Amino acid sequence: MARIRTLMLGWEFPPFINGGLGVACEGLVNALAPRSELSLFLPKFRNSASKKKIRIIPTHYLTHPADFDPYLDANQTEEIYNKDLDERVEMYSDEAIEASKEISFDVIHAHDWLTAIAALKIREKSGKPLIFHVHSLNYDRAGPDEQGQIYNLEKQMLQKADHVIAVSHYTKKICTDYYDANPEKISVIHNGISPIQAYRHPKPFPDHLVVFLGRMTRQKGPSHFLEIAQKVLSQISNVRFVMAGTGDQLKTLMTKSIRLGIANRCHFTGFLGREKIRDLLSMADVYCMPSVSEPFGLSALEAAQFGVPAVISKQSGAAEILPEAKTIDAFDTEQMASGILKQLDAGITIEPLPIRDWEDVASDVVTLYESLLNRAT
Repeated sequence: MARIRTLMLGWEFPPFINGGLGVACEGLVNALAPRSELSLFLPKFRNSASKKKIRIIPTHYLTHPADFDPYLDANQTEEIYNKDLDERVEMYSDEAIEASKEISFDVIHAHDWLTAIAALKIREKSGKPLIFHVHSLNYDRAGPDEQGQIYNLEKQMLQKADHVIAVSHYTKKICTDYYDANPEKISVIHNGISPIQAYRHPKPFPDHLVVFLGRMTRQKGPSHFLEIAQKVLSQISNVRFVMAGTGDQLKTLMTKSIRLGIANRCHFTGFLGREKIRDLLSMADVYCMPSVSEPFGLSALEAAQFGVPAVISKQSGAAEILPEAKTIDAFDTEQMASGILKQLDAGITIEPLPIRDWEDVASDVVTLYESLLNRAT
């Protein structure tokens, strides 16, 4: 089959990211571009200097920037997205629909709800098959009882798309159980990671180091992490807990660490770039991911790449491909603490694990493209 022409609709992309979506899109795009004639439509960044930082401008890309800026500074302590998000999604959709008229493509590949309006209208006008790539759902962010506008848009996409990619079996089950999606048109394609040479750095202190990476929001379970830390410290005192990330709960979490009497053992770093995250993991003794609902959890793969023992929630996609990790119910902070204590007692004994990379993901995606187009002919 000839190289498939793909119109990809994205929203986040490094260096402007608010979570795993941007990182995943970058990894997939870099691996997919040599295998597909890829036209990637992204929001326009604040200024041309920002755009130069993006590594997706080789000749095998067509990047179509919408004429608006949905991002704020990635180093800020507030949410990355501007408050008028609905208006910006609408503007993005209008720009994407217009741009699609000038592009030849065989398949539409849309990432998460922010691209849904554009994707559905382009599918209607072009008649080309639509793939909805689900990285995160309103269910994960707000819980099963919140069924507002975003939930309805996700449900519409899940039911109208020609095919759905879920990043885990965990997410696929949510799609079918809470959104009434047809399981027969959902393929699970786990995320990958960009391979690096792992290394170890000595810690600047003699204590053990337990690391949390992620947004300081309900979904990621940072409040649970502090309760876990308190339980660990009630057993042993020579442990430090680092929470790397930012979000709407950051100040509340700092206050909670004081209330729990563990502030002197907790370090809040704010936003960290990739190199600093890797340096942090190179010193870590245990990685903890207590997310209450985690479609995948790329940070767990990053930790595994460094050979760091992991204690992660059962409510995560990463648990499906990390057999070495201890998986525990996110709400069972007692068992989470016990798992960390056992790992600290054992020390780092595992080697960096062989990790699924983005080339593997791209191969699975191209196979899906081919299957979908063959069915359409």
